Amino acid sequence: MPLSNKVSVARAFQRSVRIDTDISTPSSLKGFVCPPSSATALQIMARHIAETRQAAFTWTGPYGSGKSSLAVALAAALDGDESIRDCAAQTLGEETASAVWEALPLKSKGWRVLPVVGSRTHPAQAIGEAIARTKMKRVAADAIWEERDTLDALDSIARRDSRKRGGLLVIIDEMGKFLESAAYDGTDIYFFQQLAELASRSSNRLIVVGALHQAFEEYTNRLSHEIRDEWAKIQGRFIDLPIDVSSYEQLSLLSRAIEFDEPSHDISQLAYGVSDLTQGRVPTEILENCWPLHPMVACLLGPISRRRFGQNQRSLFGFLNSAEPAGFQDFLRNAESHHLCSTPRLWDYLRLNMEPSIMASSDGHRWGMAMDAIERCRAKGGEDLHIQLLQTIALLDLFGERSGVSATKRGICLALSNEFDSDAVKSGLSDLQKWAMVIYRDFSGSYGIYEGSDFDMDDALDSAYRSISPDFQSIGQLGELKPVFAKRHYHQFGSLRWYDAIVSTLTDLGVAVTQCLNGKRLSKGSAGALILAIHADRSEATQDAEEVIRESLEQSVGASVDVVVGNPSQSSRLLASLVREFQAFRWIFENRPEHRGDRVARAEVHYPLASTE
Repeated sequence: MPLSNKVSVARAFQRSVRIDTDISTPSSLKGFVCPPSSATALQIMARHIAETRQAAFTWTGPYGSGKSSLAVALAAALDGDESIRDCAAQTLGEETASAVWEALPLKSKGWRVLPVVGSRTHPAQAIGEAIARTKMKRVAADAIWEERDTLDALDSIARRDSRKRGGLLVIIDEMGKFLESAAYDGTDIYFFQQLAELASRSSNRLIVVGALHQAFEEYTNRLSHEIRDEWAKIQGRFIDLPIDVSSYEQLSLLSRAIEFDEPSHDISQLAYGVSDLTQGRVPTEILENCWPLHPMVACLLGPISRRRFGQNQRSLFGFLNSAEPAGFQDFLRNAESHHLCSTPRLWDYLRLNMEPSIMASSDGHRWGMAMDAIERCRAKGGEDLHIQLLQTIALLDLFGERSGVSATKRGICLALSNEFDSDAVKSGLSDLQKWAMVIYRDFSGSYGIYEGSDFDMDDALDSAYRSISPDFQSIGQLGELKPVFAKRHYHQFGSLRWYDAIVSTLTDLGVAVTQCLNGKRLSKGSAGALILAIHADRSEATQDAEEVIRESLEQSVGASVDVVVGNPSQSSRLLASLVREFQAFRWIFENRPEHRGDRVARAEVHYPLASTE
């Protein structure tokens, strides 16, 4: 009988939360588990509200750390429906719920909650549209919301029905999208300062919570020092609370996500051994409840999800729900009751589904060394034991540090105990040492993949960025931009005409137009050109683009060919940064010959180059 008949993943872990649709849905709380660290953040927030009258907060945590789910739970705790509040109290814990209710009195009808999802628009407009959508104020659906209009509306709604309503809770999910947009467009974020000050003056009638993936200052990397200082002052109006689950909390969530009646065979001894490796930091019971995941895999999934290429809980439960090759669902469909999802399968899942992302991350060098060792082992005639040993050592060496497990002889034996006995593992390790594929580190008592590569990617990138100057014409070549055909003209008149697609910076636009008019940039027979004029750097302000375009096109009046210019303002700087990154990797490929005889280094250059292209 396949394991899929006995094991399932709880429904609560099969979907992402979107606050504007889930806040009003009681079922969205079903199965949600509030980690202790998140409950602590709510208690701290409640203390600030009650003791200091601070009413503006940001929750900062990486992707997939549960901020949206916590926002839905907070909204439910303040709902006017007692049954929904009771469900929220069970989820958050009575202590946390009581702290929230004490700081934010419910009165008879609870709190109004305004959910806002960040976007590349002005925050005043987005919040105003949310007000209209939730019908908290009667207004035309297509109304234009100025900053003052939005602030006045929030203040009015917050103070309405003060005898029956607690107030207004504004939750801004994906708040970072507003900041990203402001950073790209060079606009200010003074509106957020006004919003925070309005909340602080509201006598706790207006509470604002914004969810961020990173701190304010991380969005200002390309801004001037003057603007960074201004953003820092605005951030100071908000109390920032970190939302990030620990590895232990992730394991606890993992054990609750996997549902089964009872394990098909006893893994308590194996779970005890892995727990002992972590010096008791991970309880045996939690590892047992992660069956049919091998306890070693359960320990590794949390740290893997927290790497640069992962997205925390989202990656964790993405693996559980994945129907991709080597994923957990694929394992359940094909495994028998005595099988465990072990480290070699986890390696295969990462290799098949996430390898390009891993190679482009800070883990790329060591991952490339492990892949090279596995290829050399296969070429040498290594058996399944040797391959699985290399995969297990690589995983433990890469991700075991934060999980409390490491590539010691005992750890490796436990990881492969369901396939090989300890004598076979020790013999296999001896073979790999003789073949110079693994090394033994005396100081830590652990094994690692032999570093057969001396290529320093960071040094190579530094050299590349110093040596190149951006060539934005290469965007057209990279994207293989096809000519734009005038199909309607062809159908009406029977004459086939087309325009060449060309990329230029705003600075060089005049030259590009001149070259098109002279025929130097056009293909034979072309009727004209469609030029995408992008911003190469921050000195090219978006508001000046139209003027630059008009001046450049003055010379085309009366010309025998047509020139059309467009300015993709939202994506210009992203294109510019990607072109620079691509040119850097291409420079390494062409000018650093030492990587050509080094398979690990070749992979380190090839994957980012292909990914960026």
